[in-house]
Amino acid sequence: MTETEHRESRADSRRQQVRADSRRQGADMTRVAIFDLDGTLVDSPQAIMRTFAAAFEAMGVGPRDPAEIRATIGLPLDQAFADLLGVRRDDPRVAEGMARYQEAFRTVLLPRAAELVFPGVPEGLAELRRQGITLAVATSKFHAGADALLRAAGLGDFFTVLVGADDVAHPKPHPESALTVLVRCAAGPERAVAVGDTSHDLLMARAAGIRSVAVTYGVHTRSALAAADPSYIADSFEEVVAHLVKELPPDGRLRTTSSAVVDRLLADRSRHIEFNGHLTDHIKHAVVALAGLGVDPRRIEEYHDAYVSMTSYGFRVEPARPARRTIDDDNWLELLGRRTDFAAYCDFFDRRERELGLPEVLRRYMPHLLSGWVGALTHATIHLGWGLDAGSRRMTVEGLAYLAFGHVSCHPERTFPAVHGEKSPLDSWMRIVAFWEDNREELSDWVEKLVGDTSPEAMAGINPEILRSGIQYRIARMHAVGHPLIHEIPSWATDQDPTTSWNEVTRLVTLLYLAEPGDFLLVHLITSLHAMRHIADALPADRRHEVVGCHWTGLIGVLFSRGRFPRQRKVAALAALFDTALDDLDDPRWTREWDWLIARAVEEDEEHNPKLVYVMHEMWCLSGGLSLYRVAAGQFTTRPALPATFEEPPTDEEA
Repeated sequence: MTETEHRESRADSRRQQVRADSRRQGADMTRVAIFDLDGTLVDSPQAIMRTFAAAFEAMGVGPRDPAEIRATIGLPLDQAFADLLGVRRDDPRVAEGMARYQEAFRTVLLPRAAELVFPGVPEGLAELRRQGITLAVATSKFHAGADALLRAAGLGDFFTVLVGADDVAHPKPHPESALTVLVRCAAGPERAVAVGDTSHDLLMARAAGIRSVAVTYGVHTRSALAAADPSYIADSFEEVVAHLVKELPPDGRLRTTSSAVVDRLLADRSRHIEFNGHLTDHIKHAVVALAGLGVDPRRIEEYHDAYVSMTSYGFRVEPARPARRTIDDDNWLELLGRRTDFAAYCDFFDRRERELGLPEVLRRYMPHLLSGWVGALTHATIHLGWGLDAGSRRMTVEGLAYLAFGHVSCHPERTFPAVHGEKSPLDSWMRIVAFWEDNREELSDWVEKLVGDTSPEAMAGINPEILRSGIQYRIARMHAVGHPLIHEIPSWATDQDPTTSWNEVTRLVTLLYLAEPGDFLLVHLITSLHAMRHIADALPADRRHEVVGCHWTGLIGVLFSRGRFPRQRKVAALAALFDTALDDLDDPRWTREWDWLIARAVEEDEEHNPKLVYVMHEMWCLSGGLSLYRVAAGQFTTRPALPATFEEPPTDEEA
């Protein structure tokens, strides 16, 4: 598949997922207002023109006609520079111009952001939130720049979702930005309205099948806006708000209540992240899954409260612990993986997020944290990635803190390029498992001897509490020692589009799960994969291949730690069986089956099952209906028996 075909396929998958979610959730869907940024919320066009002028001057390029610059506002930055310079988008001068622009953006536009907010915008956004309407931004700015501008303008906290030009394959006027917002909000097009000041915004909305409001106080003239056929034209932000409240009525309080209930549950700070030593408080993950599956908010809250009062392990969750120290940039790495002072880590990342914004926090700290994604049985990764999925600031902060608290390195610094040239994760796994099966007895004995060693030398650098876990100790010990097969990075992980890699790795892990249905550890690999995708998408584009490679290293290490692999022949047969098996997304039989799976999952005490159904449903939609994911969604797991080590008291210096 060519890159163009891949991008078109990805956009089409977005449409299919929105359509499927819309059918499933019906009238009880989130109401979403999707705003453009420049010229709609912030009066930045004049500042943008000065920023372009500063960039051209720094490049030694003659000034451009202000009207030409103004005509590019609303386009992706690389396209704008290409148009203004009269070159292709891959011309080196475009990259230079963008770099100069971004430097001027930081020095010219950001310092004035607060005074550039249009009249009535903060008050209007607050009113829309009070009305239960979910707010999103879809912009042609890159994500980091848009986030910085929103925060500098004092508007960042109003928005649940931000989609920048680098978050999609096709920016405006293509519909993918709007469709991405709808997917992240689990909303249907009939329950959304887009608001913008250019024809690019309005054409995006029309192509996505959603209504639009054109504002006349921005870049394009009333006549140009009218030519794009908006649903409504407004002359002020107050008029926009009044129209949105009318167009997005709370005609079923179920979903507006759901938004409030979910936000409150995910923002809760009253509990410690673990209980009984090392067991993770999973309930926020389950809340994200249940909300994403469209479950009645009253049932979500009942599920939450039942878990909090008594988990499926028979232990209560534990109250939050006070911070015992102050963590800062000078000492935050000193406690990495020592499983101490989670609250202090929360305070640290909360403070840094307020100071720097989330994109910069992720860019700055994830290079250190990413290697520890297998720690806490991958639950720290799940907490962060699912917090990003839900747009929950508090859950995201907790996820960062948990990654630091429970860090167990998979040692990506030991990796080296594989020389085998496999084209897919399935090919790479087949080679690894063939080696395993050829050397099964020797390798199994080696693994068991390795993980059975609890000598002081073996325990060096490993927290004693996870020895009590059993499975967490196996994972930590395996990664501490390593194996060449774990550290090989296949060429597909570094060369192909990361989205393709994530799709193919998810297919592989789902096949492994079907080969051993209900396996508790493989469920974690599925739900942590969902998290890693969201983490990768939140990082700069040039770091996303690194996430893929780090994930592969950790994945193979976790599989090694089990001391066995799913049988190669069985996985190959399943891969062939499901290779081209597709469900028709428009067939009501599959809608009914998903409804049954969701209803079953809600009644399961084991909270990993709603998470499994949620991830499999998302992949079913994104893949255009691959039957593999529907079948795997019904293979529920059960909580494993507690090991004998649970009879020992927790090794917890803070308890």
